Amino acid sequence: MIALSENLPPGVLCDGGADILSEALVGSGALWWDGARIVTDRAGAVTDWTDRIRGVRARPTAPNTGNGLSGAAGDLAGLQCREGLHCGMVAEDVAPDAATASFAARYLPGWGEEAKTILTFNTGGGTRKSAVENYLYLSEAEGRVTVKDDKGLVEITLPAPEPEATRLVLVSLMRDRLAVAVLGGPEAEARARAQVLSGAGNLFFGCRNQRPGLTKTLGAALIADVWFWPGRALLQAEGAEERAALVALRRFHLWAEVL
Repeated sequence: MIALSENLPPGVLCDGGADILSEALVGSGALWWDGARIVTDRAGAVTDWTDRIRGVRARPTAPNTGNGLSGAAGDLAGLQCREGLHCGMVAEDVAPDAATASFAARYLPGWGEEAKTILTFNTGGGTRKSAVENYLYLSEAEGRVTVKDDKGLVEITLPAPEPEATRLVLVSLMRDRLAVAVLGGPEAEARARAQVLSGAGNLFFGCRNQRPGLTKTLGAALIADVWFWPGRALLQAEGAEERAALVALRRFHLWAEVL
């Protein structure tokens, strides 16, 4: 055991980067589900995931009947999604107005497998789709990170990192403007043909909605962290809160990479 008499800065502690990021994000109204806060039953199935900043709970979707397990890989821990199985979670009513928002995920695809759907911001998502709802989703397959909406209004595709690398992907929507960043890698922006989302929004982890089908969209990935900012477009807006949150997230990514 190493004992030091001096007080160390929080960034050198094993969880210091997470504590620093959590404090930095409070002013931006962020939500952060980190893998250390997952709750499971005796079989290891995830039953609850509560965000560490405001206490907003994500719960298993109806088709997730014990499929989503707690998983770990190296220093990562989180929701283990499995190919072709509905392992999803949902945080309902996270945004009163879905027109402008940002979301991000830190995840690792299964070795030799496709991650597929990682996050979906959905203005519906029930067992039956309404005519007015739409959703914007983040997925990865065949070496490409893709963000697009269900109605075909906008799409961005970027090259994915190396298979063994942990990804941190940030998605930012401001009405008809979409921006995506693979932190430490490529970034891109696109303008949609119309405003992409409207109405209240729900955030789905590892799936697109509550419907039991769509198994071809369900892949294998360990989702370690999920962030969400209602009403904030981190990659487009120029406000002090957005800039501070973006800088803090980039710093966390660098800290996590060298841990």
